[in-house]
Amino acid sequence: MVLLPAAAALAGALIGLWSRLLVVRHSVPEGEPPRRDRHGCAASPPDPCDPDPCDPDPCDPGPRAAFGGRCRRCSARSGPPPFTVEAVTGLVLAALAWRAVTPGPAGRTGTSGPPWTAGLWTGGAWSGGAPAAAQAAEFLALCWLAGVCVVLAFVDAAVRRLPDRLTLAAGLGTGALLTVAAAAGDRWDDLLRAGLGGLALTAFYLLLFLVNPAGMGLGDVKLAAGLGVALGWLGWGVLVGGTFLGFLAGGVYGVALLVTRRAGRRSEIPFGPFMVLGTFAAILAAPLL
Repeated sequence: MVLLPAAAALAGALIGLWSRLLVVRHSVPEGEPPRRDRHGCAASPPDPCDPDPCDPDPCDPGPRAAFGGRCRRCSARSGPPPFTVEAVTGLVLAALAWRAVTPGPAGRTGTSGPPWTAGLWTGGAWSGGAPAAAQAAEFLALCWLAGVCVVLAFVDAAVRRLPDRLTLAAGLGTGALLTVAAAAGDRWDDLLRAGLGGLALTAFYLLLFLVNPAGMGLGDVKLAAGLGVALGWLGWGVLVGGTFLGFLAGGVYGVALLVTRRAGRRSEIPFGPFMVLGTFAAILAAPLL
C-alpha cells in the first residue's frame, strides 16, 4: 500500500526537474515567445544577463541555474525557489497514488459509483472492478493532468497567463488516456460524461469571461476544458464540487489579501492555481462527493 505512493512521489520529484524548466521557459509576458531551453534568466528588460546583444555568449544559465532558481551570472531570479516545483509535483502524484490504493469510505464501495470510486478507490489498485488496463489508464490520465497543471499553476502565479500549448496538452493528454480507459473497461458512458463535463465547464468559464473580461482570462477558459474532462469522468457531483472549491479557495485568498492590505478591490490575481487546487481537492475527495 505504501510502495505505489512512494514510487509516485519519487517519480513526481524527477518529473518536477523537467517541469521546472518548463516553468522558466513559459514564464514570459503575454505576446513574447517562450525562452529558449538554455536561456532561463527571468530578469525583465533591460536584461542584466545580456548587456551586449551581440555577445556570442550572453547569460546562458542552462538547466543548472533553472534548478537553483537564480541566474549563475547575475543572480536574478530564474523561476520558482529551489525544489518547490519538484516537491509539489511529488506530493500531488503521491496523493493520487495513495487514494488509488486506499479503499473508499463505508457504504461507497460498490461498483455503481464513479469510475475512480469503483475502480482504483475500491479495495486498492488493480484489485477488482474495472480491468487493470483501464484502471492504469485512468490513474495515468490524472497523473498527466496533475503534472501539466503544476507547471500551469506556477506559470500563472509568475506572469498571470496560461500558455495555450500547456492548456492544450493538459486537455488532449487527459482525454486520450481516459479514452484508453473507456475502451479497456467499457466505460463509454463515463467518457461521454467526461466530454460533456469539459464542455459544460468551458462554457461556464466562457460566460464569466464574456461578462467580466477583467476578472477572467481566456487561459482560464481553455484550462477549464481539461479540468472539466477529468472532473466529469468522476461524476457530476465531483465536477460541481471541484468548481466550487476553486472559487472558494480564490475567494479566501482574495479576502486575505484585502485584510492584509496587499491588494485592493480592483487588483487582479491569477485564478489558474485555484482552479487546479479545487480540481484536485475534488478528485482526492471524490468518494465523498
